[in-house]
Amino acid sequence: MIGTSSMKDAVPCQQTRLELVRFGKPQEQGVLFLNHEAPVPVPCGSQVLVKMLYAPLHPADMLTVVGFYPGVRYVVEKQPGFVPGLEGCGVVVAQGELATIPLGMRVVPLLGEEAGSWQQYVCVEGKQCICVPDDISDTVAAQLFVNPLTVVGLLKEMERLVDLYENPWILQTAANSTLGRMMIALAKHRSVKTINVIRSSATLEELKQLGADVIIVEEQDSQWDRTVFQVTEGKGVAAVLEAVGSELGSMACSCLQSGGLYLAYGAQSGKPIRVSNSDLIFKDIVCKGFWLSRWFPKQPPHVVEDLFDLFRKGVFEPCIQTVLPLDRYLEAFRLQREKNRRGKILFSLQRES
Repeated sequence: MIGTSSMKDAVPCQQTRLELVRFGKPQEQGVLFLNHEAPVPVPCGSQVLVKMLYAPLHPADMLTVVGFYPGVRYVVEKQPGFVPGLEGCGVVVAQGELATIPLGMRVVPLLGEEAGSWQQYVCVEGKQCICVPDDISDTVAAQLFVNPLTVVGLLKEMERLVDLYENPWILQTAANSTLGRMMIALAKHRSVKTINVIRSSATLEELKQLGADVIIVEEQDSQWDRTVFQVTEGKGVAAVLEAVGSELGSMACSCLQSGGLYLAYGAQSGKPIRVSNSDLIFKDIVCKGFWLSRWFPKQPPHVVEDLFDLFRKGVFEPCIQTVLPLDRYLEAFRLQREKNRRGKILFSLQRES
C-alpha cells in the first residue's frame, strides 16, 4: 500500500526516472542513466505523492548536470546519484495520514535545493506544493516557478532599488530566452523600456512583436555599449538584468547610469564579469545577485495569485518549442544548446516514445 490513499491500485511500485550517475556534459556516455525500475516513494505524515506530468529543461538544469549550479545541494556536496530537474507539474495521487491536499489536485511541487522533477513520481511535504487553478494548463503550470516568478522578482527588486520612473530604461542579456521574453512582456505591461541583447538576428522580429523597445544583435554590433548610451541620450540604463557573465556581462555593467543596478540571475558562460573600480566609486553602481529560492519565501502569499493573473491577462504566454518523452533526453539536451531556440523544451513524464 502507498500512503493512505484509496487510489493505491493506480500507483505502481516502480517508475522511470533520469538519474545523474556522474557530473559531466549531458551527452557524454555514463553521465545520465534512464532507470525504468526505480522505486515509487511512499508518503507519510503530511507528505503527498505527486504523479508528475511535465517538467521543463532549464539552463540551470544543464549546469546541474555539469556540476556547476550551486542551487542544488548535491552539486555543492559533489554527490551524484540524484534526479535532476528544478520544477514541474503533477497530480496528487496518494497521501500521508496527516496530508491536507486532496487527491486529484494538480500541484507544482517546490523542490528547492533537492531538485528531482525528471521522474514520474515525487514525494514532497504538502506545504511545499502550490495548488494549480483549473484555468491554468498543465504545461503552463510546469513552468510556473523558475522563469515567471523570477521575472516578477527581478522587476520588484529593480523597482525597490532604482527609480524606474525617472529613468525607465533597463538592459537585459539573453533576451531571447524564455525568461527574457517574459521580461519584455512584463516590462511593457509596467511601462518600463527594454534594451535587449541577443546573439543573432534570427528571432529579432519575434522580440519586436512581444514589445521589445530596442534590440541589439551582438554579431552585428561589437561596440553595442555605444548604442545603449545613444538610445538613453548619454545617461545609461537604470538597471541591467544579466544571465551570461563573461565579457558580455562586463559590457552590460558598463552601460549603467550613475547609481544604477547590476542584477545577476544567471551565469550561462560559466565565467565571471569584470567590474570597473571607477564605476563602483564614481558612478556608485550596485552589483548584486538574485536567487529565486532566497527571494520567494520572503514574499506574501498573494504573489502566486498575482502571477496566475498575469497568465490570465495574457501578459505571460510561455512559448514551448517541443515536448519530448523522458527517454529522448539526449535530443532535448541537443535542442537546448541550439543558438536560435524559440521556446522551452518540456519532458512529458507519463508517456513513452
